[in-house]
Amino acid sequence: MFGTVLRRCFALLAATGTLAAAASDAHAYVVKKTTDGDFVHWEQREVDFTIDPSVDGNVPQAAQAVRHAMESWSGSAGAPELAGRAPQANSPQKPGYDEKNGIFFVKGGYAPAGRALAITVLTYDNASGKILDADIVFNGAYSFAVLSDVTTPTQKASKSGTHPSTTDGISHDQEASAAPGTIYDLHHVVAHELGHSLGMNDEMGRKDALMYRYSAPNDASMRAPATDDIEGLAQLYSTKLEGRGNACGGATVAPKKPSAAASHAAMFATFALLAFLLFRARSDRRARIGFVLATAAATVALLPDVSKVDGGVARASELAPGQARARVLSTSTSMEDGLIRTTYSLATTVCRTASCPKLGHGVAWGGTAGNIRQEVGGEFAPVSGDEVDVSFASLPSELAPLSSPLGGTARSADAEVRVITAAP
Repeated sequence: MFGTVLRRCFALLAATGTLAAAASDAHAYVVKKTTDGDFVHWEQREVDFTIDPSVDGNVPQAAQAVRHAMESWSGSAGAPELAGRAPQANSPQKPGYDEKNGIFFVKGGYAPAGRALAITVLTYDNASGKILDADIVFNGAYSFAVLSDVTTPTQKASKSGTHPSTTDGISHDQEASAAPGTIYDLHHVVAHELGHSLGMNDEMGRKDALMYRYSAPNDASMRAPATDDIEGLAQLYSTKLEGRGNACGGATVAPKKPSAAASHAAMFATFALLAFLLFRARSDRRARIGFVLATAAATVALLPDVSKVDGGVARASELAPGQARARVLSTSTSMEDGLIRTTYSLATTVCRTASCPKLGHGVAWGGTAGNIRQEVGGEFAPVSGDEVDVSFASLPSELAPLSSPLGGTARSADAEVRVITAAP
């Protein structure tokens, strides 16, 4: 009798492990949302971009690569068709909010891009999520080329020691700039930025996704959206696809993967099974053996998978929280050549170093003016009351004694903020 029960228990454990594995491998994609949680999206069926002459003028065959990158996103999961147009008399002349979409290359560097390889300036209606304008800008402080898409084992080995650069350029750890002679694949970078123009955010959890935050130099192996990217796009646009039907009559949007709730259910079911076996183990030798085997199986099933090289978890430094947690006290915005700038002040609430400024101030590209919200690359533009993580341009005392190893205190009056990110 108990043997039958034990077999059923292991069948339950197998099913639970499958559910847990599926849930643990759930999407890592992140989509853009308005302040109220509405999806940021295009409402028209086709979105045109003007490919500025500066793109081909600085990188040979770049315009062709841009159009190929557009094809990889166009129409996927209900998203609009993307088209690259030659300049016309009324084409946009520079990045910024003018309700004209453009792709530009700024030789020598582009100040709003900072350390980013390229940025997308995305402007949308914060009340509805409707995208109003999208511009992509290559940061000419870096070297780009349309690389060969054939990567040999030797090339892969040579890249293994290179340090990838953040596509958005926002990081609390002060990583070094790209080494001289480093070249980035323009096709990959523009494909990533086109994802932003459709409403996708950078993601940290999957290195095998096009929207992964980091781009490796001399690497042309990732040029099109992966499964995780398409699932994110489906979250933004699948309702539109269902509403208008599919012209081919056969395509469907892939179902969503199990949620975190499913993962929790799997965990509780496993614990319940182990508790049952532990109770029976007091008087039954088979139950004791079953408990040991079930515990081992549960450990394998429920621990996160870190064996995937391409889809592994991001480096710890990528998630570095900064030197302090702070609360934003006030903000103001201004428009400069089509770009919104946000000036803010904040107060330190938690210090993670020996000492921190009591107050901080800074300026961020992007922000909100009325119902118009603009995102400039990965830069975070706060509003009053936001909880944020910050790193300062300088600390009150670089030689302060390590008297507070678990966290310091706020000591000086005010300081300039170097990096600001939203608190998780």
